[in-house]
Amino acid sequence: MRVAYLLLPALMLLPSLANAQPELIALQPDRILSGEKLYESGEWLLIQEGYVVEVVSTEAELPPGADKQRLNGKTIIPALIDGHAHLGYQSVNSWGAENYNEANLLDNLAQYAYYGFSTVFSAGSDPVALINELRATIDLESLPVATPLAAYGVAPTGYGPNNSFLDEIRVVEVELETNILFGIDQPSDIQTLIKAIKPKQDAIIKIWVDDRAGTQPKLGQSLYAELISQANQQGIKVVAHQQDSEDTARLLQAGVAGFLHGRFEDEISDDLGRLLAESNTFIIPNLGLSLLRSMTISEDPLLYETLPAPTLSRLSQRVFAGTNDALSASGANNQLEQQLKILIENLEPSIRKSFASAIERRVPIILGTDAGALPDHYFGYTGHKELEIFVALGMSPEQAIATATSTAASQLGLNDRGVLEKGRRADFLILNSNPLGDIRATQDIYSVFLLGKELDRTAIIGKLMQDTRN
Repeated sequence: MRVAYLLLPALMLLPSLANAQPELIALQPDRILSGEKLYESGEWLLIQEGYVVEVVSTEAELPPGADKQRLNGKTIIPALIDGHAHLGYQSVNSWGAENYNEANLLDNLAQYAYYGFSTVFSAGSDPVALINELRATIDLESLPVATPLAAYGVAPTGYGPNNSFLDEIRVVEVELETNILFGIDQPSDIQTLIKAIKPKQDAIIKIWVDDRAGTQPKLGQSLYAELISQANQQGIKVVAHQQDSEDTARLLQAGVAGFLHGRFEDEISDDLGRLLAESNTFIIPNLGLSLLRSMTISEDPLLYETLPAPTLSRLSQRVFAGTNDALSASGANNQLEQQLKILIENLEPSIRKSFASAIERRVPIILGTDAGALPDHYFGYTGHKELEIFVALGMSPEQAIATATSTAASQLGLNDRGVLEKGRRADFLILNSNPLGDIRATQDIYSVFLLGKELDRTAIIGKLMQDTRN
C-alpha cells in the first residue's frame, strides 16, 4: 500500500517546477498569511529543501538562482491542522471496524492532504504504536499524506467512546491483539499506565469524563486529577472529552491541557473563560458534528469530488433538518450556505453567547471536527465547514485560520509547522482568492504543498476511487 502512494505522479501546477526541483523556490502571491502575520505588499515566500527560508520584502532580496514564481490573485496560508478526529474507521464507502487497516489509514491521510491538511490528531481510538510507526514511515519516505498523531485512550475499564463506536474499537483491539483503550479504576492503574507511556516521545493521553446519559460509568474526579498530576510531572499532555461545564471547571483546576468538546451550550461563565485564557487551555468547539449531519451535504461540490457515486446516493437520502420554506430556489451550493446559516441562527443563545465570550477573552480555540467518530462525517471536508461556522459565530477569518494553523500547532506541541516562518516545514495552501474577505476561499484550493512538494490532488482522488472498486 505504501508503494501505491510513493508512485503517485508529480503533477506540478506551477510550470517551471515540473522539472528537477530547484534548490531555492520563491513564490510571490498577492498576500501571505503566515499564521501569525499578514503580508500583502508583494513579499516573497522563499523555500528550500522542504522548509521555509524566510519571507523577503522585495525581489532584490532574493538569493541568486532562486526559481521565481508570481502567483497573481493568489493567497498563501499554512496547511491546516485538525485537532480532533478518529482515523481508520471511516472509508469513502462505509464506517466500522472492518475498515481499520494501514491501507485505509493512508487513504484517510491522503484525503486530509487533498483538502490542505498537514496534520491530524486522532484522539484515543488507535493503537498508538501503529500510528507512531506509520508516522515514522510517512516522514522517512515523504509520502504525500497528512501526518497522524495519536493518543492513549483512558476511561473506566471497558468504556469511554460513544456506545456504537466503543463496539467497533473493541473489535479492532481483538483483531490487532493490542490495547487501544486503557482502564483506570484505582490509583495503581494510573501508575502502571504512566510507566508504560513515559518512554514515548510526544505522548498524549485522552480521557473520557462522560457517563453517556447514564449508560456508562464516569471517570471519577479523584482518579482523573491524580492521572493529570502524574502525567504533567512527566511532560505528558492530557486532553479531555468532558460532559458539562462542571466537569470543565474541575478538569481545568486539575491541569488538563485542553478540551476536545467546547460544550458551549452549558454556557462558559466569565470566571471559567478567564481561567481558560489565563491557563492557556484550549477548547475545540466541535459544532459541525451536529450541524453538518442536519444538512444535505451530498450536494456540496467540495465533498462529492472525493466520494464515489454509491456513497453520494446514500447521502442524498438525508433531509434538511430546518425549514425548507426558508431556502432559496437557487443552486445547490447556495442552498447549502443557506442551510448552514439557518442552523447557526437556530443555535441555542447560550452557545452564541459562550462562543462570543471565548473569543473576547482570547481563550485558545483550535479547529477539531471529530471526523470519523460517527458515520459520514468526512475527513478534511468537515474542517473547512467548521471554519465557516467559526466566522458565522463572530470570529474574523484571520482568527478562524489561526485556529487551524498557528494556535493548533502551538497547543499540540507541533513546533515545526503551522506558521510560515524560518525553519518550519513548507506546508502551505495556495488559494485562488482571499480568505480574509470570505472564509470559504479556503475551500477554493489552487494547490497544496507538503514539505515543499506540490501534491498531485488529481492522483489522490484517482487512488481513493480506485480503492472503492477493490
